[in-house]
Amino acid sequence: MKELMTAIKAHLQIDESLCYIRDADIYITEDDAQIPPGCGFPAIEIKDGLIKNEQQLSKQYIQYAQVRLTVFQRIIQPEESIMGSHGVLAIAQDVIASLIDQKLGFTTGNGHILNAFPVGEEPSQTFSSESGGMKIQSKTVVFEYKRHKTW
Repeated sequence: MKELMTAIKAHLQIDESLCYIRDADIYITEDDAQIPPGCGFPAIEIKDGLIKNEQQLSKQYIQYAQVRLTVFQRIIQPEESIMGSHGVLAIAQDVIASLIDQKLGFTTGNGHILNAFPVGEEPSQTFSSESGGMKIQSKTVVFEYKRHKTW
């Protein structure tokens, strides 16, 4: 999972379709309830998710590794944080377009990616920053990476 999340972060940081998000604002987190200090908006948070394994023959298995990608946008004007050109719905679609069926360089060897697909999107949510002075809109997309592995 560690190498998968690192590859996702690197891919999103170099993707020209996401050039409106600073590299520092695309980050891996251990706690999806906290935005790091100094984070700008919009931002993309990468968090590990559920892993399921399906045993195959000859010490092989298929792994389904989910990665949660949460988009954050500051609320300044009503509806803009959701519906605007850089609202959470548009950014989530840019993330999906960037990652769908993206093998991230894992094309050979143990752990190569067979498929990358967005298996779900959670509804957008509004919350206040810890200091209480800023309202933030978020939307989470769950990607599932199907990988061929051996033990």
